[in-house]
Amino acid sequence: MTPSPAVGVALGLGCLFIALPLVVARRQARIASPAAVHFQPLERCRVDLRQLLDEMSRSSAAALQAADIELAQALPDAALWVWGDADELRRMLAHIVHLACHAMPRGGVLKTLARTEGAQAVLSFMDSSLASEQPRLARTFDRLSVARQQVDAREREIRESAVLSRRIADRQRGRLYAAPSPLGGLGLTFRMPLAAAAPAHPRSIP
Repeated sequence: MTPSPAVGVALGLGCLFIALPLVVARRQARIASPAAVHFQPLERCRVDLRQLLDEMSRSSAAALQAADIELAQALPDAALWVWGDADELRRMLAHIVHLACHAMPRGGVLKTLARTEGAQAVLSFMDSSLASEQPRLARTFDRLSVARQQVDAREREIRESAVLSRRIADRQRGRLYAAPSPLGGLGLTFRMPLAAAAPAHPRSIP
């Protein structure tokens, strides 16, 4: 039996109303994708990572309190000088805190340990909680920091922090990765060369 033209039009409109939200959602996902973020040229200068971590404890206090997460920092007495873009490094730390606030259960502790190892400045981030047997921060970062990995809508914002924090670390000539931590268990580690002397030709890096 051949459907009437009216039925055909109704079916066509129905398919259109079903497909249109999917197209819009995909377009919005592309717009919001971390891969589409455009960075400004780097302005490298001598930066004390210890000072940035101290600032982080104040700038992220409201977010940590809202997530019911305590921050426990172990900072060295001496400065941790590196050559980098201070604003981008601040954003990287903010993304790590944002990721921790979503990955960790309420009532947990975000531990940070700053130190030098040879010619490198090293920051370790570790989460601990009585509500979780295994640390979650590093595993969540590893799972979401691949830009092309498919995630559901609830994790899209968290993935942005994971991807952008890794991209910033790469741009700073550093490394951000999951690895066994001196704080115990699997943690998040950031490594960056220490600033022994000024670069021969300081310049902005796109």
